[in-house]
Amino acid sequence: MARYLDQMNGSMEPLNALWRLEAEQATPRQELSAEEAPAVFQEVVQVLSGTPSAEQLRKAQLDLVAACRAELPEACTYMREQLKRPKRLSGATPSLTRSAFEKKAVAAVVIGARLGTNGRPRDFTVVESAPFGMTEEVIKALSTFIYEPAKLAGHPIEIPYTFTFRIFHPEVSLSKEQELQWARTRVSQFPASSAAWDNLARILARDAPEDPWYGKALDSLNRLSPQYWWSATELAWLRAEEGRYAEAEPLAKVGRRSAPENPYVLETAARVAFHRGRCREAIEEQQLAVTKLPEAWPEEERARFKQALEVYQRGCSSASAPAVPSNG
Repeated sequence: MARYLDQMNGSMEPLNALWRLEAEQATPRQELSAEEAPAVFQEVVQVLSGTPSAEQLRKAQLDLVAACRAELPEACTYMREQLKRPKRLSGATPSLTRSAFEKKAVAAVVIGARLGTNGRPRDFTVVESAPFGMTEEVIKALSTFIYEPAKLAGHPIEIPYTFTFRIFHPEVSLSKEQELQWARTRVSQFPASSAAWDNLARILARDAPEDPWYGKALDSLNRLSPQYWWSATELAWLRAEEGRYAEAEPLAKVGRRSAPENPYVLETAARVAFHRGRCREAIEEQQLAVTKLPEAWPEEERARFKQALEVYQRGCSSASAPAVPSNG
């Protein structure tokens, strides 16, 4: 599944930013119950339909995340549809320093920042540094960037934002083996960088999903970015492959909240539901997954999806629901 899911993976930086805002709170808010979520969501919509103050806007963001976390589909849909990603308008592109050019450098610079409602990044934090003065060169360039800010329901909002720059000498081209080795070097040097683990996981998803490092990369990425749908979904699939369905379930929910149109997210949710004894949910999710596959997708993938659906239909029509493994 990994190589196909990765091809459908889009940038989720703005959506992840709302989850990160929640995580930044000094005092975590009490989780909403399923009964409380609809009223809170309606209040959010009402506030955002007007002209909220900065404080009201921030509270609305946090309440919206809480309602989505409470499994209110309307809140999650509102987040996806009403959150507009920032768009870069101007700014200098970082150039190779003389030393980096002479050394034919290959490196990455990752900078965390706040992207304000004025469209300017600030409060830079170095997540991954590079030699030859390239870190300083990148920060210097970032200081000139101007964005159309992220917006929620048309209101400019401030978000945490991560900038990643891959630095390559124009004469340098990495083989797949060299690219993988460089990715492993990055996570070794910067184990707290979600960008480094994401890079490694994507390379392994594309080229070597059976590599033991793939599970390790997904685990590390999920710890650093627990609401990132792609890594959560892939990790849920791996846990299901191991028969660890109880562990897979919350991971699958992360993907289902953030990317409900993705057939592989739906397939994962269906598999977990089936082995957790929720037959109707499994069949409905897998039926939807089949319809969401792109027309250009390989026929063997389409056949695999349909075969899984048939398995669920047969299993759910039998006298007993599927057995839940003892470790699930």
